[in-house]
Amino acid sequence: MARKQPTSSALKSLRPHEFSAVLAALLKAHPDLVAEANELAAGILDTATWESVGDDVEHELRSLPLEALNDRAGYDPGRGYIHECDAAGEVVQEALEPYLDDIARRLAMGMTAPAHQVAAGVLAGLHACDGEHGGDGLLGYAGDMDNYAHAVFMLLEKHQAPLPDDLLDAACPSWSSLHFR
Repeated sequence: MARKQPTSSALKSLRPHEFSAVLAALLKAHPDLVAEANELAAGILDTATWESVGDDVEHELRSLPLEALNDRAGYDPGRGYIHECDAAGEVVQEALEPYLDDIARRLAMGMTAPAHQVAAGVLAGLHACDGEHGGDGLLGYAGDMDNYAHAVFMLLEKHQAPLPDDLLDAACPSWSSLHFR
């Protein structure tokens, strides 16, 4: 029995994991395309701007639900009492983790400039949310946002790729580069 042709593009309907399986199979069947696919992938990793990453980080942090504290704050038999400020800090750190992973991934590939763009974006997002301490949302319990910036600088330092001062000054105008060094 012949396979019925789909009425619309099967590629357009794939989920990300299905699409990556198709790409892997295609590259396995056509190894001559690997170099071109690698160039395209590097181009995609190189398109991040600190402004867009900053907007994403700011949105994500401002969208953290206050209810997330309910699951973490209070008495935990394995850890003892967890203050709501500590719980909020954990939630913020978890929200930043994918961005830190992106920075590390780019640095591991030798893509320092794109890593700096993501790092500056994370800092810009944190900077935009600074001053929320004491507010009504989860960020009101999380403390000053510049405290979370240290993870970015430590990661860059670990890879010996310090953020250029001009980029830091552009992303976080009121945070002095000396503040973190």
